[in-house]
Parts: sequence; C-alpha cells; structure tokens
Amino acid sequence: MNNSKAIASPILSGLMLGLIGEYLMGFASAIAIPTEYFLWFKENIFADLGLIILSIAQNFMVFGLLALITGYLLSKLTPTHWLTNSIICYLSVLLYFSVGSALVHGGAISNPFAGLSNLYFLPALVLPACLLASTYMASSKHNKTY
Repeated sequence: MNNSKAIASPILSGLMLGLIGEYLMGFASAIAIPTEYFLWFKENIFADLGLIILSIAQNFMVFGLLALITGYLLSKLTPTHWLTNSIICYLSVLLYFSVGSALVHGGAISNPFAGLSNLYFLPALVLPACLLASTYMASSKHNKTY
C-alpha cells in the first residue's frame, strides 16, 4: 500500500499541476504588455529576446511557483527519493500536456515540445528546474537539522 501511494502521489500531483497551471497560464497570457517593451528590445538588442524574457517570467509566475509548492509537498508527504518524485511528477505533467489537455478540451493529442526552437526552449525549463530544486531542498535526507 505504501509503495502505491509513493507512485500515485507524484502522478496525481503532476496531473493537477498541469491542469491548474494551464488554467492559470490563460490568465497570465491575457495580461497586456505595452508595445514600448518590445520596441526597446527591437531597437537595442533583438525583438525575440523580449518575448523570451516575458515567457520565462510568465512560466515562473505560473508553473514555477506551483512546482515549488508541489515539490515541497511531495518531499514531505512521500517516502521516496526526491529525484524519483521529481521525474515522475514531471513526466505526468508532460502526459497531461500531450494527452490530458486533449481529453479535457476535446482537441488532438500533441507533442508538448512541438514548435520549440533553441531559444524558445528556455521557458519550458522553468517547471522542471523549480520542481527539482524544491524536492531536493525539502527532502529530509539532504537537509537534516542537527
């Protein structure tokens, strides 16, 4: 029973992380950004950098904070190793992004990494980085108080 709880908890939390994160990302994407923000990047550096920075900030506000909370709770509630929790949770988030969102919204099953170029891959790294960091820092094995 304890083994099934140790596997089911990261899977269910990853699915919920994907569902809640997708819902909140819709609100975060609807925030209006002034055109001067993009014009500054277009004049000084290049316009895509402004979009990448904005995407990283949005992903951190939505998926990063949710991943920090989820990783902390997983480390405190399940007895498995922190890396196992992170990997299972992240794979279930990817499963939700490809199959679950198609079932929830009635669309086609898709690849969660489709359409990502080299630079646009950076915002997608926010979720696993925050999940790994929070599960590692909250694990009782690595942070014992003496």
